[in-house]
Amino acid sequence: MSESSFFALGVGNVGVNAKSDLGLSSLLFKGPDGGLVTGLNQSVPASTFLAGIKDANKLSVDAGLNLLSLGIRTGRSMTNFEVNLRADVAAYLPGDAFRFLKCGSVDGGSYDLSALGANVNAITEVALGHAFETSDGKFTFGMRAKFLAGLASADIYAAKANLTVNGSEVSADVVANGRLACSIAQFGTDADGNWNVQLDKNFADFRPSGFGGAVDLGVKWKPFELLSVTAGVSDLGLVSWKYNSLAEASGAYSFEGFNEVGSESDIQSELEQMQKELGQVLNLQPIEGSSSAASLLPFTVNAGARFSLPVPRFISVGALATYHHDRLAPWFDCRAGLTLSPFKWFSLSGNFGRASSGNVCGVATSITLLFLNLYVAADLYQGPLGVYPVNGLQIPVYGGVPYPVNSFNCKLNFGLTLQFGRSAKARTTELTLPAEIIQ
Repeated sequence: MSESSFFALGVGNVGVNAKSDLGLSSLLFKGPDGGLVTGLNQSVPASTFLAGIKDANKLSVDAGLNLLSLGIRTGRSMTNFEVNLRADVAAYLPGDAFRFLKCGSVDGGSYDLSALGANVNAITEVALGHAFETSDGKFTFGMRAKFLAGLASADIYAAKANLTVNGSEVSADVVANGRLACSIAQFGTDADGNWNVQLDKNFADFRPSGFGGAVDLGVKWKPFELLSVTAGVSDLGLVSWKYNSLAEASGAYSFEGFNEVGSESDIQSELEQMQKELGQVLNLQPIEGSSSAASLLPFTVNAGARFSLPVPRFISVGALATYHHDRLAPWFDCRAGLTLSPFKWFSLSGNFGRASSGNVCGVATSITLLFLNLYVAADLYQGPLGVYPVNGLQIPVYGGVPYPVNSFNCKLNFGLTLQFGRSAKARTTELTLPAEIIQ
């Protein structure tokens, strides 16, 4: 719970989180001419390419933007109002999808691409929260109720996708579905009969395609002055979507045109080949009708503790465990951190731990000058970096564009708030604990 009232418009909090089970070194390789090619290129041995591919691979990007935030502190309680915009994109690629693309035209054989899928969601969130501290100061309870307006949602999933390759012919037995909830878009097909998403350019017809609600709950226990223990859960709720466009693929069929990628191709043509082949696998076809379905939000559970050293008091240590439940790819994160707050207006934190994606490391800082609080927090990539040369672009130290070689989980949060009241203590400088999420 914030020590002071605050206000933010447009830049209260901006966050981006990118996660990938695949590092770019698993997908990009040096070609015969010294440039980069994908692992589909004929010059890359299958054993080299497939060595870095897992049986299940998820790639995702989550983004959030705080449009408006207002918090009023009165005595031992805090009430806040927020308007947020949230969006997420995720793709789920079974390992056999890469084996099929790389080896199918050469070795033939059978491949299981079940669980191949992707989803996109965009939601506007209007939240009202309240937190209060007991009279003895030992407990703080918080709750936030959120109204959700779904802007758009797309979900494509193959419950079954068994392929058999014989030369250039692919026999497929697929059960897959596509659902699209967007007032200005629908599934369609191109001139070759391949499915696509067609956008209506009349944006004046845009309206929400779903509504729902969720709650965040948190509690902080302070058994004595130097120690606090926190637990909470966020995004317990659902959105009811109105899917205005549907597509499906069901049964056995075959298709031609499986071409091996030559050594002379480039990244763009290889990615187009990948998109084409996977699109043919799903073979989605638009169907008449619409549907409605409620979708549970991925929720997050946190538990943490923080201890301030008796001497010097401006040093504190903490630990935080997080579990994020996602239907296809849940993950965990456990880390310990150290915070230095030598001045009332400045603090610096660092943390390190282990997550589903591997080792994690984060840094954060907060600066409060007069009534303005600026904070920046980031989870940093731990592995080696590669460099992609770009003509005319020279980035200091690297020369070209650096990219993560191994699987990664990178996160960036920053914000600027106007604080007012008797205290202007920094709000988000340490490990993010659930009760403090409820400002």
